Amino acid sequence: MKNIKSNIYKASGILLLGMLAMFACNDDEEVFEKTRLFRPVLNEKLYAEGNTIIADIGNLKEAISYTIEVSRDTFKTIDYTFDADTSYVEINETTVGEELLWFTIYQVRATAHAADPQYDSKSSDLGAVRTQKYPSNQGAPNLQFDVTDTRARVFWSTSGDLIDRVRVYAINDLRLETPLFDIELTQEQIDDNEAIVNNLTPVTTYQIAIYSGETLRGWEVYTTKPALEFGDRPVYDLSGIESEDILADTLGDIEDGAVVIVEPGRVYQANGYAFNSSVLIISGYGFTPALPLINTSSGNYDITDGATIDSLVFKNVAIHGDFSGGYVFNISVSGSIGEIKFEGCEIHSHRGITRIKGGIGTVDKYSIVNSVADSINGYAAFYVDTDGWTAGDVLLENSTFSKFQYFLASRTNTGSITIESCTIDQAPEAGRQMFRWRGGDGKNNVTGGIKIHNTIWGPGWDMSGAEVYSVKGVEGLGSTTFDIINTWSPSDFSFSGNDIAGFPSFIYSGTADDLWVDRENMDYNIKDKGFSAANSAGDPRWRSGL
Repeated sequence: MKNIKSNIYKASGILLLGMLAMFACNDDEEVFEKTRLFRPVLNEKLYAEGNTIIADIGNLKEAISYTIEVSRDTFKTIDYTFDADTSYVEINETTVGEELLWFTIYQVRATAHAADPQYDSKSSDLGAVRTQKYPSNQGAPNLQFDVTDTRARVFWSTSGDLIDRVRVYAINDLRLETPLFDIELTQEQIDDNEAIVNNLTPVTTYQIAIYSGETLRGWEVYTTKPALEFGDRPVYDLSGIESEDILADTLGDIEDGAVVIVEPGRVYQANGYAFNSSVLIISGYGFTPALPLINTSSGNYDITDGATIDSLVFKNVAIHGDFSGGYVFNISVSGSIGEIKFEGCEIHSHRGITRIKGGIGTVDKYSIVNSVADSINGYAAFYVDTDGWTAGDVLLENSTFSKFQYFLASRTNTGSITIESCTIDQAPEAGRQMFRWRGGDGKNNVTGGIKIHNTIWGPGWDMSGAEVYSVKGVEGLGSTTFDIINTWSPSDFSFSGNDIAGFPSFIYSGTADDLWVDRENMDYNIKDKGFSAANSAGDPRWRSGL
């Protein structure tokens, strides 16, 4: 029995020792499989100092080096690949062999390397960063006013070495190696810190750089505008010509139907020129928001006797004159005109805009569109001041008229008048007629009627200072129909006689000063935001929702 127990104890001990040995062996033999390194991550976002990019990568204990890749097109192509033995990496000429481009977005990615390449990390996208702008005293262009279709204005501040050269490069010449133009500046340009670059191609992007000798001082990107298109009409471009008489001198030599381009900010003298052919006088591109200015104080426009003219059009120009005695047109002879049109114009201070005073003839259409006119004396926006001429259709649209002694007048019948979406204020003078058709029986009507739609018409002009603002409606027009829709007047508008039936459609409860911001200074923005027609009546340029 003792032997049996002894054997059991021995067997149990052996089993226990075996189990302990087994557990001990399992502890010693547990080995985790080695894996590749984690992808690199940044301690802080990529940033640039000048045209050096800094990548501060979190240190991986097992990493012995890093491969850095750099791209500008999200790795469709790779610009640079290099190895770094530290996790703090500067990407610059030292590491990639050439300077990085200035003010350029780069993408960076990194791969961490282990001692055994099979454990290298996968590539990690570290993000994108823009290098800083080249330190420069060159001014950044306003692409609305500092570039045209063929010219660019380059300017700089006075600091450091003298700027004496401008070079123009293609947009894909990223390192400014092959100039398209090399311009040595004149002393005047150097003194003005400004130069105009000519002979550029429309709708093209350029890099324009300034230099002190051969030392680059800065550059900016310019994109030229589309060329103005006029079909097959002959074009005379007066841009860049300083003579104030050049417009009048040129008009005498143009072909019929020509386009004459005048430059914003320049002054041109009308010089009493008499038209004998069709022409469009239009603002070109320029380096200022100021419109080209035609001065009629030097003599108003006329036509040559017996001329047959298809159209006389002024577009996007300012026309200033003499309140006491000047006109834009003062036609004194016979002729035939298809259309006189002012579009996008600023017409200021004349005795009349267009007066026809002598001869025999017709003007088929007279239009003022998208324009502003003010301070017009006794001969109105349009005045047929003779019974020898007749006018067809008169159109006033999307325009503002302020301070007119008379507004529209004629001594003969007119075909039609349409006033659409206009702001009219202080017109006519208090006590005078809004529409004066004074030719007598058979010559004092608008045969096709007068339409006044979506318009705001303020009180009369108190020229005498008597604080009287009421106006008369009409003279003549006994058989003329009026079509008046959505036309408003403030509460201080009133008739002193010859009322127009149905005018206005609606009355604003406040005064003109309550309605508009600053009438005396031609600011007809709607002051009263509760005005119910703020977005449906008046010249659209003043509508609060536009």
